[in-house]
Amino acid sequence: MSQSELYAGAAVTDITPPLEVGLLTSSVKAEYASFESIRTPLKARVLVLQSGKEKLAVVSLDLLSLTDTSVGGWEHFKAEMAGAVPAANIVICCTHTHSAPESGGLTGLYQTPAFINWLKKMQQDIRAAIHTAVDRLQPCTLSVATAVLEGYSLQRRIRLPEGMVISDSLQPVSEELMNGEPVDRRVKAVRFTGNDRQGIATVVQAVCHPVHEMCIPLVSADFPGELCSALEQSDQNGTALFLNGAAGDINPPTVSMGAAYAEAHGVAMAELIAMQEPLQMADTAFSFQRSAIPFAVRGGSGITNPLDALARISLLHFNSLAILFLPGEIFVETALEIEQASPFEHTIIAGFSENNIGYVPTSHAFEEGGYETGPGKWSFLEKDAAGRIKAAAIDLLQQQFYKLNTHLIKS
Repeated sequence: MSQSELYAGAAVTDITPPLEVGLLTSSVKAEYASFESIRTPLKARVLVLQSGKEKLAVVSLDLLSLTDTSVGGWEHFKAEMAGAVPAANIVICCTHTHSAPESGGLTGLYQTPAFINWLKKMQQDIRAAIHTAVDRLQPCTLSVATAVLEGYSLQRRIRLPEGMVISDSLQPVSEELMNGEPVDRRVKAVRFTGNDRQGIATVVQAVCHPVHEMCIPLVSADFPGELCSALEQSDQNGTALFLNGAAGDINPPTVSMGAAYAEAHGVAMAELIAMQEPLQMADTAFSFQRSAIPFAVRGGSGITNPLDALARISLLHFNSLAILFLPGEIFVETALEIEQASPFEHTIIAGFSENNIGYVPTSHAFEEGGYETGPGKWSFLEKDAAGRIKAAAIDLLQQQFYKLNTHLIKS
């Protein structure tokens, strides 16, 4: 196998929980409730890449979040999935659908036998899916495309005379609010295509909370699941994976309004992707780097495990394309600043990656206040966390760019 040749394989497995492994009904009150039924199943979608001898697995889960506490130790959780791919080369991402189990340790659900048994089965099923994806590895080419989807997302933090509120309290959302900044309505697609011109996988990144069905007691993957189902109707897309972006302060205008809105959102994204002419990339061998930042926990948050505040950052790099995986609910302005500083032609930023570290508000957001700033189990990091994560992410991007160019000069 050539060091410069890229191989890809993909697989999907069902991770739908028992109904008693219920949904979050209040983060502030630490309450959950059982689901009533299943609207759409939850999936683990796996993409395995190989260049030379190195393998990497990207795992997209239709889940709200996962923390060191809720999985009984992050390193152990990852190790149980390893085998065909080493644990250090497995990147876990959650789509952040709010119609999945309360899997982030915000309540006591993670301590129940039903949750523990479901989590163990999920680990086994993901491990098997990674093995399947490895078995399907084949040479491939890589292409990228970007488009803008209007009308489905907005800056959700709204300042009123009485204080900061979230946009869903003002539904139906006015045109003025829809035009609020900052926001990122781009939809980015990375397609891996086999030599037979059949799709192996399509990775889609967009920036929005999947909350069309929030607090409706039906299991659902929300719009990311609808997007993936729509894409998989075409052979040219292969297996679809959704990576949510820096959506900490981005909502749809139709929170908790039901399945029809989730479906419309997902289908609109799929149709937009189908209309784009992708740009094929040359020399698609990848490299992979990680870094980690330990943060202190703010007082009054209720977080007692310091490993819940360990921010793991990962960088997957293909020549002129960089995919940066950031933990937690990063604000959109932070991601835009990282992207602007990136030396790569194409930079994709995925949030909600690895163990969840809660909301990561900007310093300006802390001055304004509001739900996202906590303190609570949903927002507990030091107030300078956004700046430190931004600096570390930019440093990782610039280091890799320097290594790439140094190698090109020497060769």
